[in-house]
Amino acid sequence: MRIQKLIADAYEQVHRIWHNLGYLYKFLVFITPFLTIAFYFAFVFDYLPSDAAGKYGGLVLAYFFPPAGKESVIPLMLTENSLGPALPAWIVVSTTILLDVISSAILSYSWWFAEIIIRYVPLLDRGYDALQRKAEKYRKKKLLTVSLLLFMIIPFQGTGGISTTIVARLLGVRARKTVMIVFAGSTITTTLWTMWWLGFFKFL
Repeated sequence: MRIQKLIADAYEQVHRIWHNLGYLYKFLVFITPFLTIAFYFAFVFDYLPSDAAGKYGGLVLAYFFPPAGKESVIPLMLTENSLGPALPAWIVVSTTILLDVISSAILSYSWWFAEIIIRYVPLLDRGYDALQRKAEKYRKKKLLTVSLLLFMIIPFQGTGGISTTIVARLLGVRARKTVMIVFAGSTITTTLWTMWWLGFFKFL
């Protein structure tokens, strides 16, 4: 009887620890993207002079609100204008890709958080039906990964990292695969758009 009780108590302790580790893992998965972007911003703001940092912060915020997107934010960052001096290309590229990937990771691995945002933010709530209709169109395609990648690459309003992630999750795409699609698409689009704006394709 003592041996059975010892085994039962040990099993209960292991189960309790495993259960707590599960909660800890979910917490770490949720908090890691926020910590990553916070450390990155701290580094960039420390690196940039004050006038450039003000411009950078304003355009980063604008990137999340339509109709702003890569096609408007990247040129504004790369050129000297009334907002401030031109920002280094490596900061523009890394920031744009990181924002897309971090947004995708937060939504993909913590879909419950995405549902809270969608339900209680009027702008996202109104666009949710449109995204569902887009998802239904993509559901009929055989090459789903390629379709989602193209959806991410096309630099039109509504095809960024957040909307691509929502469409992918609505279609049942796994979180890791979704983040990789967003990373690949954002890298391609951001790099090409930056190179074009800097004049690398003038010979074409």
